Amino acid sequence: MGMREILRDLVDAGGTGGLNWHVHAFQSQKRWQPTVAHIEHFLVRCQPRHTHLLLMGCSAGWMMPTAWLTQFTQIDAYDIDPLAQRLFNWRHGRALRHSQTQIRHHRQDAMAHLPGLLAKHPQASIWFDNMLGQHRYRIRDEVQVEKDLRALKTTLAGRDWGSVHDLLSGPTLATRAQNLRLQDIRHNIYPRDMDAAFNQSLVQSLHAQGIWFDHLTSHVFADDAPTTLIPWEFKPHYWHWLQAGWVTSY
Repeated sequence: MGMREILRDLVDAGGTGGLNWHVHAFQSQKRWQPTVAHIEHFLVRCQPRHTHLLLMGCSAGWMMPTAWLTQFTQIDAYDIDPLAQRLFNWRHGRALRHSQTQIRHHRQDAMAHLPGLLAKHPQASIWFDNMLGQHRYRIRDEVQVEKDLRALKTTLAGRDWGSVHDLLSGPTLATRAQNLRLQDIRHNIYPRDMDAAFNQSLVQSLHAQGIWFDHLTSHVFADDAPTTLIPWEFKPHYWHWLQAGWVTSY
């Protein structure tokens, strides 16, 4: 890899992270805190079957609740971002050491190597940390992206897994964004009901303006899997709807 490619990787990590992302996330922590709290509220209701966690696309764990991570005895974290390991340990390392949670970082594309990772760790729960909504930025082929994301439920059949990911994103009117109450969380939403009209209602609920972006993740979960939708003020005047779900297979 040449110097130009190394610098580009440090700056944007294939369009999904890098220095640009980390600077924005660091500066946005106060604005993101209500959404992070709702993600934590969602996760504490999940009951992972295993004490080993495969943490996919964790980046620096900007939106991960540290307390939830400390319940695991071992975490294998996967991310393509060259800055992820150092920044993740800076944010969560002290608490993980205190809980005696062993964490191993891997600079690897979890989506590209998922079947092998699952086979290597058969007794582990899996969490995709705000990763799947970025898949289309890396692949840039909508048909392939939808195929990959729809196939996850089959690839993960019989496993204990969950995800929080972007569903829709776009610009909003400032007055509505300022007044939005995050108590407006939508619980027990089923993928089978996420048609164009439903998505439009989500967009309108944030008093959207302009063009909104579909991250092609509405069928990551099976049609009968309940999910929670969480609004996220990504930056002023620009919001995301996040989808969170957990699947326990017995």
